[in-house]
Amino acid sequence: MKKKKTMTMSLTFAALLICLLIVLVPFYIIVTNSFKPYSEIAQHIFGLPQAFTLKNYTEAWRRLNFANSLKNTFIISVLSNIGGVVFSSMCGYWITRHSNKGTKLVFYVLIAFMSIPFQALMIPFAKITSKMYLTNSLVGLSICFWALTVPISTFITAGAVKSVPVEIEESALIDGCSHLKMYWIIVFPLIRASVFTFATINTLWFWNDYLMTQLMLSKKTLRTIQISMQALFNEAFFAWDVALAALTLAILPLFAFFVIAQKQVLEGASAGAVKG
Repeated sequence: MKKKKTMTMSLTFAALLICLLIVLVPFYIIVTNSFKPYSEIAQHIFGLPQAFTLKNYTEAWRRLNFANSLKNTFIISVLSNIGGVVFSSMCGYWITRHSNKGTKLVFYVLIAFMSIPFQALMIPFAKITSKMYLTNSLVGLSICFWALTVPISTFITAGAVKSVPVEIEESALIDGCSHLKMYWIIVFPLIRASVFTFATINTLWFWNDYLMTQLMLSKKTLRTIQISMQALFNEAFFAWDVALAALTLAILPLFAFFVIAQKQVLEGASAGAVKG
C-alpha cells in the first residue's frame, strides 16, 4: 500500500513538473530573448543574453505608444469591473434570495448564454453598439463588457450567497435597514472573496481581449495594449527583438496584478467549492 502511494505521488509530481515546464519554457524564451539583439536571437534562442541590451524595450515602448495603451487598457478594466461587481453581484443575490419560476428562468437563460461564443454575436452586436453610439468610446466599451460578464459573475455570486445565513438579513431588515443598504453593508462583505474571484477572471478577459476591442475602437488614440501589439506585428513581422520586448511589457502589468491577487482568488475558489 505504501509503495503504491509513493508511486502515485511520484507520478503526480512528474505530471505537475511537466505542466510547469510547459508554462515556464515559453515565458523564459520571451523574457531572455527580449534582452538580445536580433542576430543573437537567431543564433541561440535558448541561451542567456551575451550582448545584454535595453534598446528593444525603448523601441517597443515607442512603437506601442505603451503609456497611452496601458492607460486605455487600465481604464477599460476598471470601469468594466465596477459595472460587473455592482450589477452582476446584485443580480446573483436577488436570484438566490427570491427563488421562483421567473428568477429561475432568468438564471437558466444566463447560464445558457455562457455557451454562446462572441463570434456568433458579432454582427448584431456591432449594429446595436453603433446605433447606441457606444463605439470609439472607452466608457461605451466598458458598458458592453458589463453585459457580457453578467452570466459568469451572476453564476458565481449566486453560489456564494447561499452560504450567507438568511437570519442575518432578516435581523437587519427588522432593525430598519433597507434592502440596498443591507446588501452592501452586510451581505457583500461576506461574499467578497467570490466577487474578487470573478472580478479577477474578468480582468484577465478585459486585459487580453482583442476581438471586441478591435470591433469597437477604431481611433488610434484609443488603442489598448492588444490592439497596439497587433499593429506592431503587422508593421514589423520579423523584428523579433522588438516584438519579444513588447510581449514582455504587455505581460508584466497583468502578471503583477495576478501575483498580488492570487491569495484572494484562491480564497474565493475554495469558498465556491465548499459553499456552492
